[in-house]
Amino acid sequence: MTTTVIPAGGTSMPAKPADMGPVLPGPQKAAIIIQMILSEGGSLPLSSLSARGQARLMQDFVELGRVDRATLSLVVADLERDLSMSGLSFPRSVADALSTLESHLNPEVVDNLRGQLGLSTPPAPWPKVAALPAEQLIALLPDEDPKIAAIVLSKLDPDKASEVLEDMDPDQATQVTLAMQSTATLSPDMVARIGTMLAAAIPSEKPTAFKDTPALRVANLLNAATPDKRDAVLASLTDQDAAFAEAVRASIFTFADIATRIAGPDIAKITRDVPQEELVMALAYAQVAEPASTDFLLANLSQRMAAALREEMEEQGEVPKKAGEAAMGRITSAIRRLADTGEVTILAPPGAEEDEAA
Repeated sequence: MTTTVIPAGGTSMPAKPADMGPVLPGPQKAAIIIQMILSEGGSLPLSSLSARGQARLMQDFVELGRVDRATLSLVVADLERDLSMSGLSFPRSVADALSTLESHLNPEVVDNLRGQLGLSTPPAPWPKVAALPAEQLIALLPDEDPKIAAIVLSKLDPDKASEVLEDMDPDQATQVTLAMQSTATLSPDMVARIGTMLAAAIPSEKPTAFKDTPALRVANLLNAATPDKRDAVLASLTDQDAAFAEAVRASIFTFADIATRIAGPDIAKITRDVPQEELVMALAYAQVAEPASTDFLLANLSQRMAAALREEMEEQGEVPKKAGEAAMGRITSAIRRLADTGEVTILAPPGAEEDEAA
């Protein structure tokens, strides 16, 4: 016989029968309530759960199997007791209220309300999902529900969808293609909710303070340094961290690299971007300090321009080391600028391809 317990607040509630079996953990109780709501045609914003929470919910659905009436009554009684003790919390702002209710409201009403409140429209989830590489998309798909995978493939462009299908194992690919026929009657709202769920499960990348890698930032510092300072820093780096020093060295571009890392046709673009007097000073100094790059640069100009430059280099005379190194640095800085805009290409250091292949 079921007794009645009168809590301090005065509201009567059924007591827990002693034969209702073991007490379920909280997540499984939540799964039972969710299934009750969904089985009655209700809907819930489950996509707002964390990726881990969504995965746990699916696991609980599988493990619970069939729940008998006694256990169901116990779970409902627990929920009633919790609600009577804690009450309900509602959103404190119109924006939060809209965020809570929008999946249950008419989309046109939601758009109008957002306009009236000056709120931005949340980004559509499917472009974010479709932008993932094929291997990440496959990892995101639940193995036990090929229908969701079929929906995802249907939202991708054909080339991307084929790439994802190609990376699936044969059994999964077969199940997904068979499930495609079950997507014919899906509502746009359901597909949008699935997209939201998948987009919420995508691991977010933490923002970083710097766009370039540490090695490239050090390389950019050393590009503008004098050769003596650059060599000293690289030697010290090599002693402290050889791998990092090698990464820095691969990112450095100096005047000496022009001969091996710039394509001949790009030389004319570079000389057009550098004032004539600086080009002459750099070449006059480099014909002794870096003769290979000087000869390469002149060889890839028109004969008339190369002859004019050689004549001005002779007139320039001897260039002091500090001024010459500064002029060469301005040439390499110009090359860097042109490379950043895509006008010229800085090739990989000689031997880099062989190192990668090894």
